[in-house]
Amino acid sequence: MGRADDLSTQKENFLTLLMRLRRTFWGFGALLAVVIIAGLPASAQQADTSYGPAGDLTSSQIFRPPMADPFEPASLIRYGGNSLDFGLDLPLMVYTDEGGSSEWQIGFLGGIVARFGSERTTLYLKSADFHAGIPFSFRKGRFSSRIQFYHVSSHLGADYEALTGFQPFHYSREALQALAAYDAPHHVRIYGGPTLLVRTYPHVERWAFQAGTEWFPQRLSGRRWHAYLADDFQTRGEVDWQTDISITPGVQWTTSKEEPVARFEGWIYSGQDPFGELFQEREHVIGVQLVFTLDPEIKSLITHRH
Repeated sequence: MGRADDLSTQKENFLTLLMRLRRTFWGFGALLAVVIIAGLPASAQQADTSYGPAGDLTSSQIFRPPMADPFEPASLIRYGGNSLDFGLDLPLMVYTDEGGSSEWQIGFLGGIVARFGSERTTLYLKSADFHAGIPFSFRKGRFSSRIQFYHVSSHLGADYEALTGFQPFHYSREALQALAAYDAPHHVRIYGGPTLLVRTYPHVERWAFQAGTEWFPQRLSGRRWHAYLADDFQTRGEVDWQTDISITPGVQWTTSKEEPVARFEGWIYSGQDPFGELFQEREHVIGVQLVFTLDPEIKSLITHRH
């Protein structure tokens, strides 16, 4: 009983900490952005070539997808516990100005996320979400942004419906998302922006807001690996402005050209269930994820075709 009570107390303390973070993350994020930008020396305003794109289809991404966002599709295969993600981010058109100081890109961004459950020795599909969007990305020096119009739909597994009695409903949305990011010194990235649901079924509050940071400490890196800490915070009107908190510490492996190929990370999450038809449910997760990045293979394919 004593051990069970200790575990219960630790869980309550952890959830209390997450609730405090939820109340303060917006103010902290704004303060951090002001401090970094205000204290930035003039020399640091120049582009960091190790952090930005080199100006062609084989370079780094013009706008890097948020690493800790559980709703974000990207060019990757991700497995974590009982979920499997597959995403594809294809550049369709890239433009670089003559001086090379700015770039923009139009592409296609799609993904499938499946979550599984188990009943004794039986594995069943719990839910599957589909994402398809057209992102417009822009970068100038350390500043980057992305505007994306996308569609998302969700479908429950038949076995999950039979086992739980959950009544499925039609879940479909089109949304317009705008994110802006700044690559600060010392390998810190800050991003944030709003999302507007243009069409939604069922009808819910249309606005959502997102912010986060990513940090690659220089002392915790090697020739082809880099430790990192990423966090993502989202608050959505559809769930009465409750906040989703996602934190992912991990290690990323890269090629000799600093292109990411894989990462192994822990995942601490408290918030809205990432799967569409279950969006009104809350969950708390502590686990690990293995991510394989597909960007080098996609860039290689594009290079051979051009």
